[in-house]
Amino acid sequence: MSDTSDRWNARYGDGDDVVPPPARVLQYGASWLPESTSGETLQALDLACGRAGNGQWLAERGYRVTAWDISERVIEQIRQRRPAIIAQCEARDVSAQPPAAESFDIIVVARFLDRDLCPAIARALKPGGVLFYQTFTHGLSNPDYLLESNELLDLFDTLSILEYHEPEPDASGKAEAQLVARRS
Repeated sequence: MSDTSDRWNARYGDGDDVVPPPARVLQYGASWLPESTSGETLQALDLACGRAGNGQWLAERGYRVTAWDISERVIEQIRQRRPAIIAQCEARDVSAQPPAAESFDIIVVARFLDRDLCPAIARALKPGGVLFYQTFTHGLSNPDYLLESNELLDLFDTLSILEYHEPEPDASGKAEAQLVARRS
């Protein structure tokens, strides 16, 4: 795909497919997860999924999960898991191929930031769909991947904010903003 996918393929090249815990925003904001009113399984997207800890957590709770990441290697690792509970995995450059409008009931983004993609993420939510977004405000060496104060609120100003937290940096100097927002 690109130099970016090569870099992420190298990162996931160790072969260990240890599923990380879900992002804090998803754990603490779980009360905002939508529930099916028609008996239909709700669609969730774990965008820039890495080892898909968020997707795995959602799938274990009955959501139909799609997991996208730029790393072909990590996507192959997810596909080989047994039992395979993530419905669809795809190696995808989400910046070049954003999700289609009104295609997901839930979207989770953790530790990934492409400001130009944010409007497409908001549009990809179905009406009533919920976004769970968590990424860095402090602690990375590249400032392009750090949010400014309250920037996440501005990036998703077309959505209704349900919860927002922007903590001070911890002892290691890291901090991550957390947003839960719903599309009307």
